[in-house]
Amino acid sequence: MPIVMPKLPNLWVEGGSQSGKTEKIIQCFGDWTNQDFAHHPNPQAASQQVLVLTVDAQHRRQLSDRLTMVAHGKYPVTAVTPLSFFRDEVRLFWTLLVKNLGIKAQFPLLLRVENEQELASFLWRDRLEMQTLAMEGIGRDRLVRRLLDLFLLAAYGGRDISEIPAILNAGMETNLEVEADQISEQWQEVGEALSEWRSYCWEKGLLTYGIITDLFGKHLLPNLQYQRQLKQRFKYILVDRADEMPAIACDLCKFLITNHAQGLFTFNPDGSARLGLGADPAYWQELKSECQVEILPPAPDNLGSEIATDIVELVSEQGLRFTEPYDNIHSIESVSRAKLFRNVAETISKAIALGTVQANEIAIIAPGLDNIANYAIAEILKNKQIHVHPLNDQRPLSTSAQVRSLITLLALVYPKLGKLVSRDHIAEMLVVLTEAIDPVRAGLLADYCFVPHPDKPHLLASETYNQWNRLGYAATQAYEHLRTWIDQQALQDAPLLFIDRAIQVFFKSRKLSYEDTVTLKELIETAQYYWQLGFRLDQESEEILENFIQMIRKGTVTANPYSPNLPQDGVVLATIIQYRMAQLSHRWQFWLDASSDLWLQGGAASLFGAPLFLKHWNGEIWNTELENEANMQRLQKLIRDLLSRTGDRLYLCHSELSTNGQLQNGVLIPLIEVSSPIDAT
Repeated sequence: MPIVMPKLPNLWVEGGSQSGKTEKIIQCFGDWTNQDFAHHPNPQAASQQVLVLTVDAQHRRQLSDRLTMVAHGKYPVTAVTPLSFFRDEVRLFWTLLVKNLGIKAQFPLLLRVENEQELASFLWRDRLEMQTLAMEGIGRDRLVRRLLDLFLLAAYGGRDISEIPAILNAGMETNLEVEADQISEQWQEVGEALSEWRSYCWEKGLLTYGIITDLFGKHLLPNLQYQRQLKQRFKYILVDRADEMPAIACDLCKFLITNHAQGLFTFNPDGSARLGLGADPAYWQELKSECQVEILPPAPDNLGSEIATDIVELVSEQGLRFTEPYDNIHSIESVSRAKLFRNVAETISKAIALGTVQANEIAIIAPGLDNIANYAIAEILKNKQIHVHPLNDQRPLSTSAQVRSLITLLALVYPKLGKLVSRDHIAEMLVVLTEAIDPVRAGLLADYCFVPHPDKPHLLASETYNQWNRLGYAATQAYEHLRTWIDQQALQDAPLLFIDRAIQVFFKSRKLSYEDTVTLKELIETAQYYWQLGFRLDQESEEILENFIQMIRKGTVTANPYSPNLPQDGVVLATIIQYRMAQLSHRWQFWLDASSDLWLQGGAASLFGAPLFLKHWNGEIWNTELENEANMQRLQKLIRDLLSRTGDRLYLCHSELSTNGQLQNGVLIPLIEVSSPIDAT
């Protein structure tokens, strides 16, 4: 008979960045293993009753590894992100949903984000063309993305999509005159479009993150049959960084706690980096009353513990008080942004050369990283033999020459794709696939031996070029080998098999970089998925192939090489939200574009209408005053958070002029004025 141990209290661990919250709950998990699991007749089965919720996949891997280590590998746990948990539950209980909702009985297929956008645009094409579905100043693609994000925000907040028009009508400022008790036609159209989208996905058995979260929150979690299963499966709940989680995940935890599950939660008052992207930190605080609360002291030995309070007051008051310059805050200034990049790189290279700091102790953080900044900083430091590691570096597949060449091959082999291939495509393909043909010879072959045709473009023999002897033996042989190989391909083969065969023939013998290998792998996975989706939608193979080529060339599909840990020899380059979500810390931080207004704005870290879907929204109009107040609160949190992740030095990097030549006067100017300027020339 198992020994019954007294139930430990639920624990709420609260503290700032780097204060040891995660370590605390890992220690508590170790207590669970010693006081409960070890006395169970089947300890490993008991550990499977632990549900661990993490913010993202990287955090899930790290926390799962640490929990495994503290339990010496004896007690495996279920560590998931909220979205992946909802997805798995919807799939597991799909038959229940089919029965209750009258959905067609077919195995559900998860839509990728790029396919979600494409299908929604197709479904709403009449509404978009007639402009009954429109928002002032918003392009078609951005409008479709905004509506799909509204769906997800509503699902995150536990709201039904039928409530969206009323919420937007009550909360958004508009110039339209509408009776007080009526909903404007604009928001009614939004509601109808989203209802149409949900019905379409249900009919086709398609799952998006919004559909998944809506099905879980509105149809699974309230279901009594599902609730009985849930209570039996999970007796423990561990949530790290609850301040970054959506409200629907809190509802799940409330249900488990109410039904006698034991909970561990961590919360960072200066976190909430995903506020505006679905997180609802205020709602999560309601769980504190069910827990024993432990407040951790701030982490020592960082700028946050020394000056964060003063800096926040200075920025909030916009420099209304006199402050002596800070010795550990420096500024790097230039007139132009291009000069700023060089000054920053020079400062970093000098410090590394002197041994003052190591490259892996430096982070460059910006409110937004455009392609110019990303490329310029990386290239300048690379020329100084300093590696740069961008966080979450997602590059479109179309930026890969190998991928573009394989796409061109498809257009040469399969019929009716001639309009998708040009002489420039052919020339690049010859260079990339053969290695023996240089760009000059490739251009000549493309000009004289490529025959454009809408149905069957093809390559002619090299002798067609009247000065073929100028090509050289190696280039001629390589070209003829490629041309012969193309002619030998069987049209009945599936394009996926053709892509795989082409990779084996042209790239297997080469020493491709890790990034190139990952990109080609992503191309195969994308093709496999795209054909699976096309057949689900009853599309013809020719239509699927043409749409696939166009989608790849648009750059909507990206590859993100997986790196379990950051390399130890380079400078980190990241946006604010990337850096905060990764929970990194460095001795030196460089805040790029410190004089920009972007530091105050949410930008890409805030979705349209997000504040209206928080549980504590009181129904008032979200006007400019409220938005400015929210932006200032967000800025105060991120300043405290970033300073807590800074060891001993902060550099404010700014230019007088922005990219478009306008003078900059951002919210961090008072902080720049009390910094110590340095000479980077």
